[in-house]
Amino acid sequence: MRIKTLSALAVAALLAGCSDTQQHMGAASDNDQNVLTGGPITGTTIFDLPQGVKDALQKRAPHSEIANINKMNRNGQTIYEISFTQPGTNSKIYLTPEGRVLKKSEVPKK
Repeated sequence: MRIKTLSALAVAALLAGCSDTQQHMGAASDNDQNVLTGGPITGTTIFDLPQGVKDALQKRAPHSEIANINKMNRNGQTIYEISFTQPGTNSKIYLTPEGRVLKKSEVPKK
């Protein structure tokens, strides 16, 4: 009888522990309300972006999650290539430091 009671208590304790789901420390893409949070942690980060680029991102993709930021120097012009975690929803954006959006055809080749 004592073993059954201890077994029942152990099972109850395990179930109680499993019912508490883990929460993410950072904001997930489904509840993140700002494109300028999260993003890459290596290479060019959101904190490295000029204010014009940040403003353009906030306007064009306010609720998107940035996957990668590629800072390119083409013919003396700096261009930021921003890709998102959901490429089907948001395609890459090419921005000048002032925040002007470029079409892919406007980006100079290497």
